[in-house]
Amino acid sequence: MMQPSMWTSYLVEWLPHDMARVFAEHGWRTCELSDEHGHDLLKLGDPARAGAEFRIYAAQHGLSFPQGHFYLATRGVRPEDREGRQSADIAPADDAAFDAAFEAMKRWVDLFDGLGIRAGVLHLGGWALAKAGWDPEAIFERRCRALARIAEYARGSVTRICVENMAGANSGAHDSGDFDRLLAAIGMPNVAICLDTGHAQIGGVDCEAFVRGAGRRLEALHIADNLGQSDDHMLPYGRGVVRWSPVVRALREVGYEGLFNFEVPGENRCPPPVRLAKLDYARWLADWMIANDGA
Repeated sequence: MMQPSMWTSYLVEWLPHDMARVFAEHGWRTCELSDEHGHDLLKLGDPARAGAEFRIYAAQHGLSFPQGHFYLATRGVRPEDREGRQSADIAPADDAAFDAAFEAMKRWVDLFDGLGIRAGVLHLGGWALAKAGWDPEAIFERRCRALARIAEYARGSVTRICVENMAGANSGAHDSGDFDRLLAAIGMPNVAICLDTGHAQIGGVDCEAFVRGAGRRLEALHIADNLGQSDDHMLPYGRGVVRWSPVVRALREVGYEGLFNFEVPGENRCPPPVRLAKLDYARWLADWMIANDGA
């Protein structure tokens, strides 16, 4: 049975302990930990211990984090983090940067394991390799090498590595064919798939077909709508263009049992009282979509 979830970046200004308390007060029982809040927790010391302690705190408020997003940037979003903050990439061209990215990912895996996160969402990386003149096969091998050693490090932890689909056709994680090739090349049982419906929509990928092609390999979701041109990160049934009924029905038919997780930071650009009222609506909406196949 799918469970309603919200990406915690919806409350990005709140520090982790306040964020957990507010989500719990508004009836949420499961969330996806955002990379911003992950960076906050990593400042607390040993990653595994920080994760375990925060897991206990959240549980005391009736909240858990079965899903989390690995880092999207090298630093967090607090004022002291902004200097030197760059986009994260697990498969850069430079060998020293490649090794440094792996060392960073080890800390994130330890944090997620301590938190009890079962589905760790990961961007495949390798964004700059084509611009650097790399051959497509060399890019594929670089991505596979990065992903395989992260998965090997995570072997034995509770956290499975869920590669997220991206909008770009050259991302290496665009459609079902890309994932068939990638997962076959990796050949590790703790590597799975995260569907981002917004990325699929703007990338011209049919979400329903993607779900059916992924089948049981689908272990995480980013549910978001958009206007078809950019990643607007909106809640379903607003002005967006995603056809939700076929998607939710396909999720049920393939036996998806992970979080029904909204990734909608496009909805949080409003005063706090409005944002919290929308948070209550989002909880109701997730329940309704799960119960009614989004019909």
